Amino acid sequence: MIKYKPIFLISWLIAICCFSCTETTDNRSLVNILLIDTPGDFDEVWIEVNGVEVLPSGSRGSESNATWVNIPYEATSNMVLVSDLVDDNRLLVGRVEILSGDISKIRLDLGEVAYLVKDGNRIDMSLSPVLEDLLTLDVVISIESGFSYDIFLDLDLSQSIVAEPNGGFKFEPKLRAFVSSGLGNIQGQVFPLTAPPHIVATTTADTFSTLTANDGGFLLKGLSPDTYQIKIAAPPGYQDTTFSMSSFADSTLTLPRINLRPSAP
Repeated sequence: MIKYKPIFLISWLIAICCFSCTETTDNRSLVNILLIDTPGDFDEVWIEVNGVEVLPSGSRGSESNATWVNIPYEATSNMVLVSDLVDDNRLLVGRVEILSGDISKIRLDLGEVAYLVKDGNRIDMSLSPVLEDLLTLDVVISIESGFSYDIFLDLDLSQSIVAEPNGGFKFEPKLRAFVSSGLGNIQGQVFPLTAPPHIVATTTADTFSTLTANDGGFLLKGLSPDTYQIKIAAPPGYQDTTFSMSSFADSTLTLPRINLRPSAP
């Protein structure tokens, strides 16, 4: 089986905002689920989203008596055009109140339909037989009353869409989970808009990538404090641009406008 070349990075954002209100007790928190994405070289990517589940710790911190809390995505259609959720745009998947405490697992609940559109043609993707295992992540998150928490599920489609020998594609989701606290973001804008590049940030330990939105904007989220080698991988007709940039905890760095240089004739 040949893996599809890195195409794009799709990021799924779970923002957990916890606060008290007149209808809740002090030991409950409101969980909001938000979805974000970055476009890719495919015309469109559609995924059936049913919601997200979280597993709070049971009594005395034990998972043996814990119960999954379902946070459904309630919409006219559960089919989500994830390639339209670009740059910093997001989709509210749902919200639910949970007891404050620890969350030990998060599971992205997807349906049975996933397809992409390339050159105007719909191509249905087969699903991995261990889809649920791939979508379930172990986490250690403490939820306290009166505080807000951002938890991100990062679904990398450059690794999740696998080319099959028959010309089709298989969907094998590759996820990472991180809490935004202590991490940084890097954002910028690349021109011309007619030449969208790939944005790649690398260290000796990690590689992160994304693409620009229709306005040329991009956002790399959840970066550990470190120095990154940033590569603006330009399309044919333009030169690549590379430079170093440091990411700092709890901050968003905005780069100056980046103008791609035409290739030498």
